[in-house]
Amino acid sequence: MLPTMKEGARKLESKTPDEIFRRLDVDVSGSIDSFELISLVQGRFHNSWEMYTIDTAALAAVTVAGVHGAISMGLHPLVAATSGMVMSLGGVLRDLFCGRDLAMASQSYAFATGAGSTVYVLTREMALRGYPFSAITRIFLSMGTTVSIRCWEYFRGEPLLAPMRGRK
Repeated sequence: MLPTMKEGARKLESKTPDEIFRRLDVDVSGSIDSFELISLVQGRFHNSWEMYTIDTAALAAVTVAGVHGAISMGLHPLVAATSGMVMSLGGVLRDLFCGRDLAMASQSYAFATGAGSTVYVLTREMALRGYPFSAITRIFLSMGTTVSIRCWEYFRGEPLLAPMRGRK
């Protein structure tokens, strides 16, 4: 469940101004400097639902772009679907270089892009065989698959592909 602004405000209202200041004053200098303000803002957006939403939309778009690029180069459908999945590696590398928490997205990156790219390739193959799938329909189905898997994992709080989770 996503925390709402009201819940955050209630938690903040229960604290005294001194408690809030002590929490913000990390270096205990008696003043809040720019480093502490930057870390406050980065902490708010670093693993927030807003960043996850933007990341998911970008991942869905990159999935379609990767598959379409591979198909336009004349690659085999299996290679095209795989190339869409390989595009997720860029997001994982970005997370590594930026110091983001990989647990936030890495479980669902490959699976979501793999499923989205597979849907695109399958609907394209069906369109080539006479089924009525326009390009825009393929794009929306592919992006919808990618977004749906990412939303499932975000709202459930657990990866979709974790069969050994919780077992010892």
